[in-house]
Amino acid sequence: MKDAEVTALFQRCRHHLDPEAFAGEVLRAAIDYTDEVVRPLEGLVIAADGSNYEASISNGFPSARMGLLKIGQVGIDIAEYHKIDPRSGGTPDPITIAKIEREKNTYSVPLTGAGIHLDGHGPRESFRKSTFEAFRSKRFELLGGKLETTLVDLFAIDGATEAVNGRRHLKLPSTMSCPITGERFGHDVLVPEDIGEVPSPHAPDSPLYLTDILRLSEAFAEEGTNQQAYTRAMSALEHLVLAHTIMRLDADEHTRAILNGAIFLVDGPLGIFGEPAKLHRPMMKMINDVRSRVVGLPPLVMGVTKSGRVVEHGKLIQPLLLEHFPRGRTVLIPVSDEYRYRYIDFGAKNPEKNFGNDTYYGQSFLVRSVSDRIFELNIAYPFAEKGAGFQDRKVDLSAYGADIGRAIGVVELFETELYADANIVQHLAHRCASISHRPAGRTLDMFVRSIIGA
Repeated sequence: MKDAEVTALFQRCRHHLDPEAFAGEVLRAAIDYTDEVVRPLEGLVIAADGSNYEASISNGFPSARMGLLKIGQVGIDIAEYHKIDPRSGGTPDPITIAKIEREKNTYSVPLTGAGIHLDGHGPRESFRKSTFEAFRSKRFELLGGKLETTLVDLFAIDGATEAVNGRRHLKLPSTMSCPITGERFGHDVLVPEDIGEVPSPHAPDSPLYLTDILRLSEAFAEEGTNQQAYTRAMSALEHLVLAHTIMRLDADEHTRAILNGAIFLVDGPLGIFGEPAKLHRPMMKMINDVRSRVVGLPPLVMGVTKSGRVVEHGKLIQPLLLEHFPRGRTVLIPVSDEYRYRYIDFGAKNPEKNFGNDTYYGQSFLVRSVSDRIFELNIAYPFAEKGAGFQDRKVDLSAYGADIGRAIGVVELFETELYADANIVQHLAHRCASISHRPAGRTLDMFVRSIIGA
């Protein structure tokens, strides 16, 4: 405080924030949405979450590690939940609560890491092979369909499959680099769905797999940690399990009825990042196709984010919202690109570009719930594809119909005081998917070492 140079620098600084203009812009974007909120009375809420852990076989150099991924999926019957929710006039009943908590699936996925050789292959090829085997595994089977079938079905929606002699093939595009040699293919490579692999044109003795379309091995490191590769794989699997559930239910007229009024809840934004990002386009088309076929109330796909820039911004403006919107009112701010680039992502390189153009299949909304909690809500775009004028279309509230009110109703119905800014469905999904680093992580280290050896 006594340093003259510090004071001199401060005297040269100015800020360009006009508090009154800022408040006016925010309040013009904020909407009292209380009367539009609809808490669901029946149907299913299906939530998914995932976690990963990298187990060390050897702590020295060179590395020897395994990746262990866990995806949890929880389903709650809303009508049953109302029976135990005091806010709905219900009575907490331990038997009903226990029954609700049993409706879950857990998928454990082992992926090889640095220094691991699977069936004699090198570490990178072993990672690719273990990824392929995970997709073929029976662990993900649902109504007779495997996860790899859903993967091919999604890319078929995007025109990336081709029929040859009555067999469906997945098309690895010519612009893609061979995961074995790093060379560009130069022409489309067709991988037969039934076999799932084909020799690489640049390495005839090594196979290309269906799952190479996700390009997960590009983030793989031959030495050291592969936390990035596992995180990307886990994120892709979370969204693929969501698509798998929706598409397998939609495949038959009898199971399609389950989708009537169903709500699919993702922990985080409706976006796929990194190498598998191209999946977001067929996800967007698939959701809109399924919604158009369901008789009754179409299924709703939504994501809830409890941290990040949008939520931080919401907490900063919360006093302003409380000043102009009384407690007990639900407030909605559609996060348009103009609003985002002006108040949230100041340093956007290209503010004219549609935010999330290559990653997102859902729109962001900032919500202050009836209990004064701040959430970032993502709702699947009500369009099959992006195009001209999408920056305006995606924040046209009329295009979403009752979806926004339904989504907020779900968040407010399942809010819990147990955890900050959490909801019960996401908490249950997280609880059945989470891998604690202590003591579970150390136990996994010993488990892996006991089988593979130090």
